[in-house]
Amino acid sequence: MPSLVRFFDEHRAEKDRFAILAFHDGSVKDFADLDAKLAPIIAKRWGGRELPFPILLDSTGETIESWGIHAFPTTVLVDPEGVLVGEASTTELEAALKQSAKR
Repeated sequence: MPSLVRFFDEHRAEKDRFAILAFHDGSVKDFADLDAKLAPIIAKRWGGRELPFPILLDSTGETIESWGIHAFPTTVLVDPEGVLVGEASTTELEAALKQSAKR
C-alpha cells in the first residue's frame, strides 16, 4: 500500500486521469468492521494516515475472483474504457499514465 499512496501523492495533479480503488479481502462484513480492523494498521504502519483512495468491500468475493486476485495487496490496471488490463506494478502504472498523457 505505501507504494500506491506514494503514487497517488506524486500524481495528485493528474488524478482526473486515473483512479485507485482498494478491495478488502472479504473477511469483514461491513464498513464498521473494516474501520475496526484497519485502525491498528493505520496507526502502526501508515503513520496515522488513512488511504487517500476508497476501499471497496467485495462480500461475495465475486469481483476478486473474476479479476484473478489471489493475494493482497494486488495492483491491477483498468483502461479508460473500463477493461481490466491485468496486474500492474507502480512502474507500469507510471508508464500507462505517461502514455495516456500523449493521447
